[in-house]
Amino acid sequence: MNSIEFELLETILYDPPAGFFLLDKHLSRIKKSSIYFSKNYGFVKTIATPKFNNLIETKLYQCVENLGKNVKQRVRLTINKDGIPTVSSSILQSLPSSSEPLQIVLDTKFTPSDNIFLYHKTTNRKIYYDARRRAHLDLIPGSNSEDGIFDVLMYNERNEITECSIANIAVEFLDNNGKSFWKTPKIECGLLSGVMRSYLIESGDIIPGVITIEELKTAQQEGRKVNCFNSVRKEYQVALVDRYYKLQHDQ
Repeated sequence: MNSIEFELLETILYDPPAGFFLLDKHLSRIKKSSIYFSKNYGFVKTIATPKFNNLIETKLYQCVENLGKNVKQRVRLTINKDGIPTVSSSILQSLPSSSEPLQIVLDTKFTPSDNIFLYHKTTNRKIYYDARRRAHLDLIPGSNSEDGIFDVLMYNERNEITECSIANIAVEFLDNNGKSFWKTPKIECGLLSGVMRSYLIESGDIIPGVITIEELKTAQQEGRKVNCFNSVRKEYQVALVDRYYKLQHDQ
């Protein structure tokens, strides 16, 4: 039995009056992860049942009542190996107000794509914490750093971009006829299959593929857009910046 201690994790948007955004996809991801981790990590398979889903929904709605059903909330759901859920919520804070894209920086070190905790959302966030430390960002995301950096962009051993520490990413490309389309890194590059990502793929708004660091930089140089997205913040525009260059010119 593997000795790593962790719980399954989902961060869910409660957005009244509609309710929980993409809840079915969150529950589906929990099911897949519980089945996977039942083999080597001892998670009970009862997590992957309709009865358990009903229990989770009940607890989610009970939780948001604490702050008020008319309040937009960020809800955190964890489930331990024994299938016991814990739910908490907080008022959803707005993103930094600006008409400009949020600034992100490239990680200073690649993240190997064979780490299984890239592919499942759990409380074992070491991979992402390490990336944020290297970027000199607070481990609790949500606000800009002192020099205006919002997040860190990760990449794998093949110099393919993967995801940011709190969101998936997509880059605008042009086809042979000059028509734009959006591409997001494919799962095999080493990243979490975010529920917003799944939603956008199913709706035809983005397609999965390989995006190199150089392709992203070229896209920005040519004026094409880069977006990040997750199921709590939905979509927001970002810009990859050179922190060293920025600091030198801000002095």
